[in-house]
Amino acid sequence: MIAIKRSISFGVEVKKKPETAEKKNKKPEGRVRCVIVWQGQRVRLSVNHNVNPDNWEKSIQRCKAKSTHGKNKTPASVINKDLQDMEDLINSIFMRFEEADHIPTKEEFSEAYDRQVNPEKYIEKEKEANPADEPLFKIYDEFIKDGTTSGRWSEGTLVKCRTIRKHLRSISPKLSLNDIIKGGVNLFIEHFGKVLDNFKNKGLANTTIKNDIAFVKVFLRWAQEHGYCDASPFLYQKVKLKTAEKPVIFLTKDELMKVYDFDFGQKNYLSQVRDVFCFCCFTSLRYSDVYNLRRSNITDTEIHITTIKTHDSLTIELNRYSRAILDKYADIPFPDDKALPVITNQKMNDYLKEMGKICGIDAPITITRYKGTKRYDKTYKKYELLSTHCARRTFVCNAIMLGIPTNIVMKWTGHSDYATMKPYLDIADDVRRSAMTAFNRIEKFGVDGDESVKNNRGAKSGAEN
Repeated sequence: MIAIKRSISFGVEVKKKPETAEKKNKKPEGRVRCVIVWQGQRVRLSVNHNVNPDNWEKSIQRCKAKSTHGKNKTPASVINKDLQDMEDLINSIFMRFEEADHIPTKEEFSEAYDRQVNPEKYIEKEKEANPADEPLFKIYDEFIKDGTTSGRWSEGTLVKCRTIRKHLRSISPKLSLNDIIKGGVNLFIEHFGKVLDNFKNKGLANTTIKNDIAFVKVFLRWAQEHGYCDASPFLYQKVKLKTAEKPVIFLTKDELMKVYDFDFGQKNYLSQVRDVFCFCCFTSLRYSDVYNLRRSNITDTEIHITTIKTHDSLTIELNRYSRAILDKYADIPFPDDKALPVITNQKMNDYLKEMGKICGIDAPITITRYKGTKRYDKTYKKYELLSTHCARRTFVCNAIMLGIPTNIVMKWTGHSDYATMKPYLDIADDVRRSAMTAFNRIEKFGVDGDESVKNNRGAKSGAEN
């Protein structure tokens, strides 16, 4: 998942009008505007509120408490809540693009936002869709509806599904199921690797192409099960693209304890982000689950939750570190009886990088990507790659390296098969191999390793004689 750095700001825009004698002594009101900036893109949105600029707090970009605004004397609390809801909606839209590994254009963002605030308009548009794309896209929309109404899909899956729809349409608006089945996987490799390169100035990475093809197979399997086609020729094709295994980004035990014990001084926001992050490192919770964690989910010794992503019912025992973090906030009230001060995912990801930099989590990590046959290497400092999901990986890696049986770890995390655990098991194997080399340094403690080995062999030889 990529991180899209952005800024969301609210301000009051006052348009000067010719003054009349009646309005001369009245203070002008202005329209609240929202400006969103990301990756060289900029969008301005209007907010359905007029406010008095004198009662606008620029430092927090909200109306001053207890003030009223507009002809209807709308309370500041109502306006501020609408602004916060709008900011949360904007962040949730960006979160979906992040989960789809796609940086939106301003047109894509504007459409996504408009779909949220004016859904009726798009329902009508779907009804008026060009019949030329119905052979495939009408079926694909049924596929989306089935996945959405069944409750099987997370928001991230839904965003990915819609992204694939756009990719399919970029091949041809008249694309049919048979076009895909006959064209095979090479249809996608050639189009996504070359054609997209022509009009987006970038081809998709091989890993992304493989993931897209895997998702298309899910759709074709569904279409086959519902009697629309025989997708077997496509389903059994293998994708032959060079890819590099993505490194698992996690904190070692020493790095974790360094972060856990670090004193951030006056930067209280980093202390809170650290506490939430470390809590996930000690419990395996995803961001979505710690965000929804309520005090009613917690006993003296355990957490009982139903996960947001997979709907698994889990019981996770508390250790002294996770218990200490909960105790720290036990007497502080949070909205909806939440247990911890969890902020938005994007903001937390930004702060985690700042936190990691301050704590010196700067081990170099090289990530390799392929586009076609061309290889791209880029080295980062570990703190640059920190995100909320690193906490869950940190839990799994350290639990395995501490010798906790894999089946027990899986009960805590909700992993359903060993294949998903393989990257973590490989890390544990690497650590064990490195640990064994410690014996090669035994001469540092005043023992001549070579001589002792020779003498031991001699002793053995003498004993045999």
